[in-house]
Amino acid sequence: MKTQAATKLLIASLAVFLASCATGAGDSVDKRRDALRKIHDETLVEFYKTKPEIKAELEAAVGYGVFDGSQVNVVLFVGSLGAGVLVDNKDKKETFMKLARAGTGPGVGYKSYRQLLVFKDRTLFDAFRTVGADVGASADATMKTKATGGVSLDGSVSFNPLLSVYQYTERGALLQANWGGVAYLPDEELNAPPR
Repeated sequence: MKTQAATKLLIASLAVFLASCATGAGDSVDKRRDALRKIHDETLVEFYKTKPEIKAELEAAVGYGVFDGSQVNVVLFVGSLGAGVLVDNKDKKETFMKLARAGTGPGVGYKSYRQLLVFKDRTLFDAFRTVGADVGASADATMKTKATGGVSLDGSVSFNPLLSVYQYTERGALLQANWGGVAYLPDEELNAPPR
């Protein structure tokens, strides 16, 4: 009974910690948009350096999304929060998004990561932009600190052949194999027209 209560307290504490890691939650709308645009630019540079063929795939795609997230694994619970921006390659229109993940699988640790979603189908992209979701599976062993430098691509898989998923860890220590759903939802506040 005490173990169950301690586990619930740990999970609640980690959820609060992850919520505090969300990109600039207390900042102004313009600052949060600018922060996500900066993350977008930095992330693409890192992916292109690590795997140059991603650039051609992205340019040929209908659109793409770049996300910044934090993930925690506690025994069999997986949780993740973050934010990002979708870009429509046709007109370069941005849609700001939030992400939340819940899943299960054995693991322990924490990581901060960047994710790139490449959409190969207009219908999928448009649906994702309004009600987005992806079900995936991943497995990795990560030990990454600022001192270790460099980028390594993580093992992230989408079950949809019309969507490529790439991910790299910025920092953290994690050993996990998990599956679950990720909710990507439009950020109503960041997408609202200026007043």
